[in-house]
Amino acid sequence: MLKNKSLLLIFIIISFLSFFACRRKPIEIVIVPDALKNHLQRAHLFGNIYSIENDVYYYSDKDSLYVLLNKTQQFYSSDGYLTQVIVLDNNNDTISIQNIHYLPNAQEDYREEYFYKEQTLNKDTFLYDKNGFLSEQQIFKHGLLSYKIMYKTDAIGSIIEMKRLLPNYHLTNVMYYNENGLVERIEEYDPNNIMYKFITLEYDNYGDEVNRRAYKNASEMIEYTYTQYSNEGALQKVIFEDRLHNMREDKIYSQHDPQRNWIEEFTLRGNDTLRKRVRSIEYY
Repeated sequence: MLKNKSLLLIFIIISFLSFFACRRKPIEIVIVPDALKNHLQRAHLFGNIYSIENDVYYYSDKDSLYVLLNKTQQFYSSDGYLTQVIVLDNNNDTISIQNIHYLPNAQEDYREEYFYKEQTLNKDTFLYDKNGFLSEQQIFKHGLLSYKIMYKTDAIGSIIEMKRLLPNYHLTNVMYYNENGLVERIEEYDPNNIMYKFITLEYDNYGDEVNRRAYKNASEMIEYTYTQYSNEGALQKVIFEDRLHNMREDKIYSQHDPQRNWIEEFTLRGNDTLRKRVRSIEYY
């Protein structure tokens, strides 16, 4: 009798543990607001990336093969911020080098980009308000101030207005955000502060952009972009339609690394392959 009671108790314990093991909590979906994302998150990149090389090829009908057009190398800090961009031509000669410098709190201080052929240096500097949010960007070309961008932000630093102050006129963008802090509408205004274009954005349950529509007015859509992901969040396809010029362009991503980042992109227009981009990613 005692043996039977012991067996019954063991059975009950195993059943109890099995019940709760099968009732695991679902994985919580955390959506990061745009204002709090680092550069890797903004670019929909996964993992602790050190560098990315993009090799761009165009398809030559004459030779019936892909021909290297240029290369771009991007380097990131260990906390996901872009630190350097190097552009090379098809002979591996350097076209330009851009270095991004940061303040101690990871905010951008300034960017410098040197162009080797022209031997010129361009520079962007960034200014912040008393709350530490971006307020102004100054763009210098050949050592001279070319134009400014003035920013207004909300309580967490999301940009709600961006005004480009060019020498003879200004252009304004106004941004609106959803409850997750993701931009859902962008309005573009001309120098007379008349809206000439607006863009709407939609996201899936994971906070990834799936639909982007641009309108010339309330009823006329001029551009449409649809983005498709796998169940694991890996980018699969981007379809862009320019309805003003009756043009469609598809980008296909069929190969990914173990971190879910794509490593090969094909750009198609109709039945023609326009371009191939091969990506090499190095992790910390």
